[in-house]
Formats: sequence, C-alpha cells, structure tokens
Amino acid sequence: MKRFLLALSLVASAASAQTVYRCGDGKQYSQTPCPGGKAVMADDARSAEQQRQAAAAARADAQQANALAAERRQREAAVKGQLAAGIKPAAPAASAAKPHKAKKKPRPRKAEPTDDKLSAPVKAPASPKKGKVAKAA
Repeated sequence: MKRFLLALSLVASAASAQTVYRCGDGKQYSQTPCPGGKAVMADDARSAEQQRQAAAAARADAQQANALAAERRQREAAVKGQLAAGIKPAAPAASAAKPHKAKKKPRPRKAEPTDDKLSAPVKAPASPKKGKVAKAA
C-alpha cells in the first residue's frame, strides 16, 4: 500500500511540472501550443509536506461544510410549516358555510348651512373645551 501511495505521489509531482500555454487574450490556457500563445511553467513549488497539509486542510474544510449544511437542513425542516405571527390558515369549509353579509349602504351626508352672500359652507364656531373658562376681555 505504501508503494502505491509513493508511486501515486511521484506521478502527481511529475504531472504538475508540465508546460502550459497561455492563449488568446490571456484568459485561456491549453496543454498544447496555440497561435500567439506563451509557455508558462505550471509547477508546484510547495514541498510534499506542505502539499499534504493543504490537502488535509481542504478535507477538514469539506467535512465542516458538510456538517454545517446538514445542520442548516435540520433547522429548515424544523421551521417548515410554521406561519408568521398572527397569520392563520384560511379554513375553506368554514368560509363556504357562513352566509354572505350584505354591505351597508352609505348614509347620505347632511347639507351644510351656507351663507347666501358667500355661497360657501359655513362651519359652526368651535365650542369651548370642558373645564376651561373663557377669559373676559
């Protein structure tokens, strides 16, 4: 098993030290030469220990992300079906059984007294508030 892992790491390190070509406007990369492309060395300058540490950190991050996603799904499942405060579901059977009430007709407004000279509504003088005595001038 150790020999297999050693061989796999050698193949991976050999594959990472290959030439890559930067093509076109510089946003495209290719393993084969392209017209107007520039060769770029794509080797990993990290040591084997640094690569293992990076891989272990990536695995730990993935495990933590999976745990957080599972926790979020549990919280969403617990909340599902709850309604906002004060909102109740409509009962379709109950609303169909109740008779419909007729709307009340609006009352006609009383005509306000008018002054013949102004032909505009005249409001009555404001009455004094209770408990206050009007001052004599």
